[in-house]
Amino acid sequence: MTKHEIIDRITRQSGLKRRDVSFVVDSFLDGVIKSLDAGGKVEIRGFGVFTRVNRKSRTIYSPIAGKSLEIPERSAIVFKASKSTEKEVT
Repeated sequence: MTKHEIIDRITRQSGLKRRDVSFVVDSFLDGVIKSLDAGGKVEIRGFGVFTRVNRKSRTIYSPIAGKSLEIPERSAIVFKASKSTEKEVT
C-alpha cells in the first residue's frame, strides 16, 4: 500500500478533505523520521516499534564485479511488530 492509497482510504472513511488528511499523514511521518534521527524510538501501542540501528561495515563478494567489496557502516530503520499485529497478519 502506498502513501497515496493510505490517504485515499482515510479520506473515504472519515469524510474529511483530502488536503487535511494529507497534512496529517505527512506530519505523522515527519514526526516519526525526526524522532528516529534524534536517536529515539517510536512506539505505537498495538502496532509496533520503529528504531534506528547501526549496521557494521562488512566485506562481500560481488560476482558481477568479480572481486570483494567493502560495505561501509550505516544506520537502518527497523520495525518490530507487536504481538497483536502479528496475530492479525498471519
